[in-house]
Order: sequence, then structure tokens, then C-alpha cells
Amino acid sequence: MLGALLEAFVGFSTRQGWLSPEVGGPLAKACVLLCVSYGLLMNLRLRSLWFIWLGLALNTVVIVANQGHMPVRLEAIPLEAREAMALQLASRSDAVHSLMTPQTPFYYLGDILPVYWSKTVLSLGDVYLLIGIAALVLELGLKARRGREDWNIDIRFDAD
Repeated sequence: MLGALLEAFVGFSTRQGWLSPEVGGPLAKACVLLCVSYGLLMNLRLRSLWFIWLGLALNTVVIVANQGHMPVRLEAIPLEAREAMALQLASRSDAVHSLMTPQTPFYYLGDILPVYWSKTVLSLGDVYLLIGIAALVLELGLKARRGREDWNIDIRFDAD
């Protein structure tokens, strides 16, 4: 939670012009990486966190290789959102994303998977993160169900 708030503040600061994208992007990702890594290390007993760790690792590799920015394949963005995203990437007001070029290292780990219903794109790391989050909710729910005591309370209302 703290990492997401820090990333949001850095992103806002970059859009306002208080930070340059060259500083804001790496700073935002460093904040998230530190906070999430701490949480993962403290809870490695939860198996679903391994998917989250893998997604975070894949995203970190491509972001570090691209000087702190997640490359976005413009052609993968759904048509309705493509023009707005192109303007945003061209103005370099986005602290986290950059336009993918033929020379982009690890381009296959960037944002290349279109999500039409949300008019956005995801990376392979994002997919692992989403799987990990869903698995974590399921794992914690099952763990809570197994740990719940059976009180044997009858709450039926009989007319007898």
C-alpha cells in the first residue's frame, strides 16, 4: 500500500513537472520494489506470493533495461485509447512508460498484451501479478476457512 502511494505521488509529481521523467520513473519503481520486496520476504510461506514475485521480477528486468521505464507497444493499445496514449508518451509526461522502438531491450517483457475492455495493455509480468493476487485471495480464504472453529450454533427458527 505504501509503495503504491509513493508511486502515485511520484507519478503525480512528474505530470505536474516537479520531477523529470528520467528521475520520476526510476524513483517510482524503486519505491514500489522496496516496499513489495519487504512484504514478499516476510510472507514467503504463502505459495501464491511466488507468482507475484515472478511478475515483479519480470517487470523489474524490463524496466531496469530501459532506464526506469516500461516500454509500451503503441500498436497493441486498443484504437480508442491509442491517440491519447501516443500523445502522453510523446510529451514524456509519463514517469513510468516509454514508447517501444525496434531497439528496445527485452521488448517481449514490455506492455504488449492488449486488454480491449479496459483500453490498455499489459506485460507478461502484469499477468503473473494478476494471477498471484487472485491466487493470494484464494489461498488466504482457504486458510481462514480451515482455521475457523466450528461453534455448532443452531440458528434455525422453528415454529414448533
